[in-house]
Amino acid sequence: MTKGNEQPRAAEEAAAARELAQLRKETEIQARELAILRWEIAALMRAGPGPSRLTGLKYALLRRFPAAAKRAAHVMRRAHNLLGVARERRTSRSEVGRAGHQTLLIDQSDAAKRLVAGQAPSDLTVVSPGAGPTRALTVPQAGEPPLREPSKGSLADWLVEDAGRLRNFATVIVEAGDDVSLALLRGRLTADQQLVLTHATGTTSRLIAELGAPTDKEADISRYSRLPVAWLDPLDATLRPAPSVSTQRRWPKISVVMVSFNQAAFLEEGIRSVLDQQYPDLEFIVIDAKSTDGSIDILEKYRSRFSYLLIEKDKGQSDGLNKGFQRATGEILTWLNSDDLLEPGALFRVAQAFDAHKVDMVVGGCRQIGLSRGDVLRNHHTRLPFGPPVALPLGLLLDVDRFWLTASFFYQPEVFFGRDIWLRSGGRLRTDLHYVLDYDLWVRMAAGHATIVHIPEFLACSRTHDQQKTTTGMPYLPEIQRLLKEYAGRLSGPPA
Repeated sequence: MTKGNEQPRAAEEAAAARELAQLRKETEIQARELAILRWEIAALMRAGPGPSRLTGLKYALLRRFPAAAKRAAHVMRRAHNLLGVARERRTSRSEVGRAGHQTLLIDQSDAAKRLVAGQAPSDLTVVSPGAGPTRALTVPQAGEPPLREPSKGSLADWLVEDAGRLRNFATVIVEAGDDVSLALLRGRLTADQQLVLTHATGTTSRLIAELGAPTDKEADISRYSRLPVAWLDPLDATLRPAPSVSTQRRWPKISVVMVSFNQAAFLEEGIRSVLDQQYPDLEFIVIDAKSTDGSIDILEKYRSRFSYLLIEKDKGQSDGLNKGFQRATGEILTWLNSDDLLEPGALFRVAQAFDAHKVDMVVGGCRQIGLSRGDVLRNHHTRLPFGPPVALPLGLLLDVDRFWLTASFFYQPEVFFGRDIWLRSGGRLRTDLHYVLDYDLWVRMAAGHATIVHIPEFLACSRTHDQQKTTTGMPYLPEIQRLLKEYAGRLSGPPA
């Protein structure tokens, strides 16, 4: 920090100190005026007050002493603001580098290195920006993103491993032009964290405008100690909603359609995984094809928690899903098989991504599990890039051998899509498909110019067990071959 910056700041702090002294005097005056109010409150309390009587007292006193109440409120607000600014300035200057102050460094610039110079290695975690310098897996067609995996040690890879540990850091340092890292940080920070931006490259991400004015600014560094709600994590450390954040914003309606048929062993766990999200605007639609294994008893147990429950014969999974989606009114849609699960906090993460990026689709990770949730067989993420939105690449989707069959794209439970792209893509699932009904939908969405954003959190679990239809072999290949023949020559508009 230069001396030129120190002098005006010292003057500001001296003025703030004088104002605080004046406020203390005003507070003493208010204390004498409010003594009368305390006497009246004590008298009412001795009379045995109820909530309504206390409320009436509050407004009676405000009417009797309006000037005193107004001055007291002004004193408290001003003192709180001044103390808060002073505290933020002390934090922004002195905390980085202090023993025990955990710092996450996502920036390799000289300015960032100066900030952490002298910090103990045990207090500093360094990751490479964004998804790291990884190579694309293929040369994309014009207008299509490359498929790539994040490099080891990158921010994206670090968040995939355990996104929850981000909250352990008091300060996060990132370059102001790093679009990918900033997109990954947005909505995952906490109110007591400080975000420090360096301006080494001279470029600024469009996301910075959301942060407002910095708490403290130097020539090549900006510090933000009061982050806007959109940048704060709506979930607590247990992945439950944090009311201090989650109640401060509007959440879009999400419709989850669950199809059920003779999966009683897994059904209740699947239902609980949706209801336990505690998402404020959930539309949960369940379609059962007249199960005979006790599933209906489980469904009746939760009937009051469902937005809609239909129990009737259908013509297969696609038919049941179409019945559910016909009744869905959400802005965001997905479906969940009754033997699959949503991961805790998934719906909040999805809603955040839709709101932040204004995309057609959101994809996260999916854990392939066995009979129990703890039996993780594989952790899957699409190879679409992390960070800012990209176009869903139709050409690569149609390259089945190299990309679809190698799991470069999606496990169905990890994908959520908007109502608009659903309708643009035909608004239904094909009932003549048994195994690849989801693949056909993704192709139609890509043909409809869908945009998609890839987030690091695991959103769902896909269960592998003996009773499911795709456990062994590759029974879906004939359906894919038939679809590719249908699509041939009509890549811009496969059948709806």
